[in-house]
Amino acid sequence: MTGKEVVNWKGLKALGIPYSRAHIWRLMAAGEFPEAFKLGAHRNSPPVWWLYELIEWLETKAKT
Repeated sequence: MTGKEVVNWKGLKALGIPYSRAHIWRLMAAGEFPEAFKLGAHRNSPPVWWLYELIEWLETKAKT
């Protein structure tokens, strides 16, 4: 794995991030969680995150 992989909602749970979708959206709006992006232009395209950003976020949470 290079860290340039993308993670979807199921991947967040697999990484041990227990938050609900609504809570994750609130954290992103507050700038406290990595921003999601969409792979497709359609509005129903699911959000994804960069794996390396999530790992960095988890590491900073582990330090606090």
